[in-house]
Order: sequence, then C-alpha cells, then structure tokens
Amino acid sequence: MANVFRTVIRIITCIALFICPMPTEKKCEAEFNGTFIQSWMSSYWDDERWQDEIGAMKEAGIKYLIIQDVAHKASDGTWTVYYNSNLDTFTNATFGAADVVESALRNCEGSGIKVMVGLGLYDEWWTKSSFGKDYSELCNVSADMIEEIYNKYVSKYPDAFYGWYFTPEMSNGPLVKLSSPFIAKGVNVIIDAIERTDADAPLLLSPFFSQYGANPGIESAKLFWASFIKSVNFREHDIFCPQDAVGAGWTIEENLVNVWRMYSDAVKLSGKSIRLWANVENFTSAVAKSSTTGITTPLVTENTQDVTATLDRLVKQMDIASRYAENIITFSYNHYYSPVYVDPMFHNTYVDYLKHGHVLESEAPTAPTDLGFSVDGDGNTVLSWQASTDNFGVAYYRICADGKFLIRCEYNEDTAAVIENAQSGTVYSITAYDAAGNASQAAEIVYQ
Repeated sequence: MANVFRTVIRIITCIALFICPMPTEKKCEAEFNGTFIQSWMSSYWDDERWQDEIGAMKEAGIKYLIIQDVAHKASDGTWTVYYNSNLDTFTNATFGAADVVESALRNCEGSGIKVMVGLGLYDEWWTKSSFGKDYSELCNVSADMIEEIYNKYVSKYPDAFYGWYFTPEMSNGPLVKLSSPFIAKGVNVIIDAIERTDADAPLLLSPFFSQYGANPGIESAKLFWASFIKSVNFREHDIFCPQDAVGAGWTIEENLVNVWRMYSDAVKLSGKSIRLWANVENFTSAVAKSSTTGITTPLVTENTQDVTATLDRLVKQMDIASRYAENIITFSYNHYYSPVYVDPMFHNTYVDYLKHGHVLESEAPTAPTDLGFSVDGDGNTVLSWQASTDNFGVAYYRICADGKFLIRCEYNEDTAAVIENAQSGTVYSITAYDAAGNASQAAEIVYQ
C-alpha cells in the first residue's frame, strides 16, 4: 500500500510540476541562518557550553536562535518552567536546571545572534487542539509571560532579544481546522500582549502540512491557511515559518514544491503582508512499519534511530524553499549539526558548502574492507568490516543482501551488524555514505 501511495504521489507531483514549474528566481540563498532549540537541551548548558555553541553557530552563519516552549504543561496538569518566573500560575511548577531565557540572552548579547523566546505549550494540544479550557489558559499565561520576560530580561539584553515564538504546532488536520477560530482568538491575545510591551517584536508561527490521514489535500490546506492568516491580527513584521515536515516524514520530498507553492499562495490569498520564512528539517525520524503506513502515518525509514540528514537532502530542501520563502531556519542545528553535540563532520561539511559558494563536496568515502563473518556469544551471525575513510567522515553504512536493503548502521555504532537468518550463498554488500551523501563503492562478501 505504501509503495502504491508513493507512486500515486509521484504521478500527481509530476503533473503539477509540469503545469506549474518551480520558480527559477530565488528569494534567498539556499542556506539556513537560524535554528530552533528545545529548552530541555539548553537548560543543562553552562556559559562555557553556550559560548562553544555560539562559536559554532556563527561559523555556520546562524543569526537567529529560536527557543522552543519555556513553560510546558503536562497532561497531569503540572508545569515545568525554564526561566525564573514569579507568575502565580507557576507557583507549584518544576523549574528546569537553569534559566534558559536569561542564559541565552546573556550569552548571545553582542554575538550578532538574535533570540526569539518560545512561550507556553501543553501536552493536550496534540489530542484536543484548542478545544477545552487548556488552550485559552495557555494563551493568557503566554501573554503574562511576555510581559514578565520583557520586563525582567529585555532591558538587560536589548541587543540579543528579537521576538516571540508561538509554540503550538498547527497542522492541516481536522481538529485544528475545526477549532481554528479559537486558535486565532488565542493568537490575538498574544499579539495584544506584544503590542503592550514592544510592538516592533515579531511573533513567529511554525505549522506543518501532513499529506496523511483525514486531510483533504494541498488545495484545501491553502484555503485553510489563507483564511486563518486573514483572521488573525498579524502585523507586517510577524513571521509565518512552516516546517517542511520532511524529516518527520509528514511530507515526502517529491511533494515539497507543491507544499511550498501552497504556503506562498496562501499568504498572498490572505491579503496580509505577513513574512514567509521556511523551517527546513535537518534530521530523519525513525519510522517503523505499521498497518497504517502510508495511509495515516509516514512511510518507513531505513534508520532505526533519529539521525542527522545528510547534506545532499538538506540542500534540496533549502533550494526548493528558497524559491518561495524570504529566509530559512532549521530544526535543529544544535540537535543534529552542532560539532559540540554530534560528530563534527556534519558541521564541517555544511561550512565547506557555504565556503564553496553552495557547492557540495563530492569526494566519496573509501569502500569498507576486510569483510568477515563470525558468531557471537549468543550464537548470532555477525558481519563485520574495517571502517571506511573520508575527508569529512562516514555518516552511515548501508548493508544489502542480494541487492535488497537489510540494515543501516550509523556513524556512532560499531562496524558490525547481526545478520538474522543468514543463508548460504547470499551476497552481502556494504556501502559507506558521508555527511554530504556521497557513496563509496560497494564491498561484497558471500556467506558460506
């Protein structure tokens, strides 16, 4: 079913691209200059770590740091807060390991990196959208957070502060569409609070499009987003920054041109002059096969853990987004590309891409060597090999059996893999891929 679905999407996409080709002129460069970061991650950073991350971000050309929710309400009603708040709502809240807002603004002050502060979020958003009292409470609390954070921090770090992030992630799903008038009302409450503090500060939203489930399609999504944008009191400096949803799998690469055209058309149709940015995902989620694969859930991925996307895919995403959006942000440089957190090959490959005028390096890794089989202590058949070498580093190995995909091994795993049900005479091949997506020659061995 998933293969049939993918084939249908490709046919429809080809027809659509033939009728409405992608614009040749770019609105921005095919590079990101900002990143989202989750509060739980940075709450454990001391100033030394902050400065290491900022140094790497500057080398990668990052100018905007968008902190995700700094107050989170769990399904049991308890709050976790990532800044020193005196709001009554947070009297019994659990506070994070550090004041993320203060740390980010203090360390970014004078660095050239501008900070956007995420507001509140609650777990029930994903199942109830804005139905019920939680959403209106959230927006009122977020409005209070804006005034508190502005008064507490912005005067101390005026050079670092830039704006605010509305953290609930809207989609084109049925619940969001049905409750959109309530969502719009809540967003207006937040915008009113911004107007009372610093009217020049933008508000950023980052929704996503899903091509799965009970979603009527791109044309319906366009009309929905146009209507929603029109219904909110957006100012001309507010930012509509959709996720491309490729990393999470809600949109396949073949559909990206249509999706970005949809967002661009929706903004134009709304009649508002809100800014259109892009949020390109630089990771690949681990998606397992299920009975609803390709119907209500994304297609299966080869990786069994969430991993950094190789830069060849990310460049394609950015190239398409650059034809429609005026600026590109990513989720998330710090989680998936930072040399302080993951292998430096991803950062180094991206910096090399920038230095060489948006041209990807093309040197392929060497082929794996010394392939061999053994039996481990549990009686499993194990295929092992000597690691490939590369000018930047090997991102992963892909193992096939008689030409069919079998296992993927990431850079942070051993150069060995358990082969289940190994059959005599089967040809096993291993190919190495680097951070730019270049592939080595395949190395082969026959199981005897």
